[in-house]
Amino acid sequence: TGGKMVKLRMTRLGKKKRPFYRIIAIDSRKRRDGDYIERLGFFDPLASGKAVKLEIDAEKAIKWLLEGAQVSPTVKNIFSDEGIMLRYDMMRRLKKEKVESTGKDGKKVIKYIAVLDAEGNPIRKYTDEQVEEAYKNFMALREKKKNKKPVEKKVLSKKAKAKIEAAKKASADAAEAAKKAAEAPAPETPAS
Repeated sequence: TGGKMVKLRMTRLGKKKRPFYRIIAIDSRKRRDGDYIERLGFFDPLASGKAVKLEIDAEKAIKWLLEGAQVSPTVKNIFSDEGIMLRYDMMRRLKKEKVESTGKDGKKVIKYIAVLDAEGNPIRKYTDEQVEEAYKNFMALREKKKNKKPVEKKVLSKKAKAKIEAAKKASADAAEAAKKAAEAPAPETPAS
C-alpha cells in the first residue's frame, strides 16, 4: 500500500432518497466519495423483488484485509453477515507454540511464538480446506435461519389479558358445575 492507510468503506451513489452504495478500498485520507483504489462490490438497501441487494468480491476483500486494510463498522457488519470476516480471521491465524522461560527477576515467563516452516515462514493454523469447510457450514446455517419462519407473538393489552383470563375461569367454572350436576342424583318426581 506504500505508506498510505487503506480503508474498506462505502461510497454513496444514487439519487436523492434513493441511496446506492459501492463497497470500495480507498486511501483513508480521501473524502467519502473520492477516487478509490479498487471496487469490491455494492450494496442497495432499497432493493426489492429480483433486484440484487448485495454483491461482494470476497477474494478481493480478503486480499485487502490480509494486507492490513481497516474496515468501517458498517462494512464490517456486511462482511460478517456474508462470512468474509470468518474466512479472514481463520486465514490470518498462525500456529503457535508455548515457550516457557525465566525472566530477569527469576519469575516464570510464558510466551506464545509462531511456528515457522523450513524456509522461516509462519505456518497458518487452519488449512484452506478447513477455512472453506467452516465457510460452507456458516452459509448453510445462515440459509437455515433465513428459511425459518418467525413465530408470531401476539402483544395483548392488560384489559385483553384480563378478559381472556376471565373467559377461561368462567369456562372452567361452567365445566365444574356441569360435572357436579352429572354426579348428583336426579330428584324423584311424585307420580300423579
